[in-house]
Amino acid sequence: MTNNISIDASIHQRLITRSLNQLMGIVNGVVCDGQLHDSEVHFLSAWLQENEQLKTVYPANIIHRLIREALSDGVLTQDERDHLLKSLSEISGNEFWKTGATLPEPIARVFDDDPTVVFSDNIFVMTGEFMFGTRNACHKATELRGGLTGDNVTKKTNYLVIGSRASPAWIESNFGRKIQRAAEMAESGEFEIAIIRENDWAMAL
Repeated sequence: MTNNISIDASIHQRLITRSLNQLMGIVNGVVCDGQLHDSEVHFLSAWLQENEQLKTVYPANIIHRLIREALSDGVLTQDERDHLLKSLSEISGNEFWKTGATLPEPIARVFDDDPTVVFSDNIFVMTGEFMFGTRNACHKATELRGGLTGDNVTKKTNYLVIGSRASPAWIESNFGRKIQRAAEMAESGEFEIAIIRENDWAMAL
């Protein structure tokens, strides 16, 4: 029975990976000309509805939310179109969806390599800009899963989540603050704190 479950899980994961690759191929095709047409947005919306297995898979869940919000009132404004194009371009660029962040290698080393994200009663601090949405949206999503949120890294912080839009320049100017403090706390072994990427947090939602 255990072997059958493992095989089923492996087949499911391959299907998810294939669907995700197909979605990223569609996104790349949509944004390659630097323009976003209503027909392309509606096509993406329909494709995502037909592939509901991806609604909880990062970054398909973010793409789904962006498109749903843009089409919520039935009218796609130029501002919404521009924002959606920028977001899709960032997601598709530099294999973002595989790495979860476009950070310099020295900074990337501070991350927990294989984090287990547990929301219930744990405190999450967000830093940087997030593909998921505003800081407030990230806090609400965390709290809906039973997590707690904070604005600064303290001895009680369990997770520091770094947004995927954090640029090298931003990291350089802010590393001595939240990230540096969290890194020192993690290295000391005295605190239960993990530094994680946005995709680790989003995949656990």
